[in-house]
Amino acid sequence: SAFDASNAEGQQLLETARYVRTWLGAEGSETISLTQIQTFLTSLDTSVINGDEIITAQGTEDKEVREFIEDVTACMGGDEDRTGQVGITEEALDQFLNQAQAYLTWAGKGRLAPGEGNEAILPLGEDTLAGYEALRAVRAKTDEFFARCRMIRFSPASADLLKTGGVELEAGAPSDADAINAALERLPIAEPNAEGLLPLSGALNPAYDAALQEFRDRAAQPIQGRELPQLSQAQWDRVKAAFAPYEQWLAGKRGADVEKLNQKKLRRYLDGPYADAVRAMLAADREVAERSAQVRALKKMLLYHRYLLQLASNFVSFPSLYDPARRAMFEMGSLVIDGRWFNFAVKVEGLQEHSKLAQASRIYVMYVELTRADETDGLVVAVAATSGTAGNLGVGKRGVFYDTRGRLYDARVVRIIENPISFGEALVSPFVRLGRFVRGKIDAFSGAAQKRLESRVGRAAKSIKAQAREAARETPATSGAPAARAAPAARAAPAAAAGSRRDILIGASLSIAALSSAFAFITSTMADLLTRPFTLVMAVVILALLVFVPTAVIAGSKLARRDLSALLEGCGWAINARMRLDRTQRRQFTRQESYPPGARGIPKARRLTRLLVILLLSLLALVLTWTMFS
Repeated sequence: SAFDASNAEGQQLLETARYVRTWLGAEGSETISLTQIQTFLTSLDTSVINGDEIITAQGTEDKEVREFIEDVTACMGGDEDRTGQVGITEEALDQFLNQAQAYLTWAGKGRLAPGEGNEAILPLGEDTLAGYEALRAVRAKTDEFFARCRMIRFSPASADLLKTGGVELEAGAPSDADAINAALERLPIAEPNAEGLLPLSGALNPAYDAALQEFRDRAAQPIQGRELPQLSQAQWDRVKAAFAPYEQWLAGKRGADVEKLNQKKLRRYLDGPYADAVRAMLAADREVAERSAQVRALKKMLLYHRYLLQLASNFVSFPSLYDPARRAMFEMGSLVIDGRWFNFAVKVEGLQEHSKLAQASRIYVMYVELTRADETDGLVVAVAATSGTAGNLGVGKRGVFYDTRGRLYDARVVRIIENPISFGEALVSPFVRLGRFVRGKIDAFSGAAQKRLESRVGRAAKSIKAQAREAARETPATSGAPAARAAPAARAAPAAAAGSRRDILIGASLSIAALSSAFAFITSTMADLLTRPFTLVMAVVILALLVFVPTAVIAGSKLARRDLSALLEGCGWAINARMRLDRTQRRQFTRQESYPPGARGIPKARRLTRLLVILLLSLLALVLTWTMFS
């Protein structure tokens, strides 16, 4: 009664449902189930007439029709039907019949009627085939022999090269039996001569002696009608011309695939009722195919009736996605990493394409590679971080992944799309970036200063060593003129050292003076501000507003625009509406479990420290306010 029979499609489905009920013997029932439909289809799959348009020999009880199907299958090749048996299609049947007719027509042209001849195609009657095969065996070498004879008649000087023992053996005499036989096959069938006569016995090339004798007895002498001790060019051409129609007839052969069957059986198959019997079976199979297609359409309709709401719930409105107690069909599972559970994960087919679309989500996304020891191919999932902070998350970080069936995977982060995860993280992000910048500059400055210091120390050490060596060379071994010359240098060294110390003291004095001046300026400024507490408070407030207000506005805007649909669109979905995240959903998709009661060794809470900081700040604000208004 649920079918709408007012249209053609509904009427067809209703009739198909009634057909299935009748076939199952349940005519009195007013319902139909998926189980009944599957039982019907399973029975078709195990039946010979099952709608696959393939007929096997097991589909008939007639022995002659069965033999016919088997012969057609053997000649044309078969196709496997649903039951696993090999049979024939209507196309194979038509090809067999066409080839059988073509083969019988061709064979009829070369057939000898009782008491009649067929000299046009069969010059030797029933012996034509044997004569033709003997001709084919020596044709190439005989044509070569007469060509050599013509060359000798034209140029007698070439006789030595064209006869046996000429160019064929110039490379050296063969040394073993195989080489000798190969050399004989390359040599002429007989010694060429100017007369152009091929002896049919006697001095012949041993490699072709037997074949030439066969040609003489089965082809040449029967065609000529007399004994031939030798063969001329004209006689050779006459023999080839006699077999030319037979050769053309062989070249026009048709129906080679059915040749394995004798002509009598082929004629019986063409004239008998076998083809019509198979066509009737094919017609019945097509009728079942049409009915099977209708039943499969009925099954599809019942599947929609049963699962369409569940399908829409999982892929359109997503109630299972937002219910912590359930899982949507497309979800892959949960990632446990950095001490947290990340519960939104979707499978990614192309990481590069998905990451481009995921940029628009404004969500912190981790691409995680999952592997198992019992699976050769890994997979990649996109995991969303929706609450907390980035913490220790980063590329290369490892964790574990539980899929929706409870199976455990090894997990490794391979790529991250960085975005603010929470409002607090977004609020302090400018200061974090500033701290990174300052640390980087300090590290760079410290490294450069250390290198300069090491360079200066190295140069000073080299200078001291050089001065020591120079002083050692100039120290006089005895009194006299050399000692007098060394005296100025000895006096110059203390003077230079004194000048260097003087320069260091002057530089240090200047540095201390500059630092003292800067410290005095800062101290006086702070003292001046302390005498005006309202100005100090306003300066601090304005500075805080200048930093925090734009940061808070930008952070709130980014977090409010986080869109989960971009991650699904990267997987090939078409999402019509934005999928915003509220506070409950953010904590549902990313959560950190609390420690069990009585656990030992857990990190201590900083609530007291935070409370003291808040109290101190409040006290400072009260003091400043009292000072300002007193």
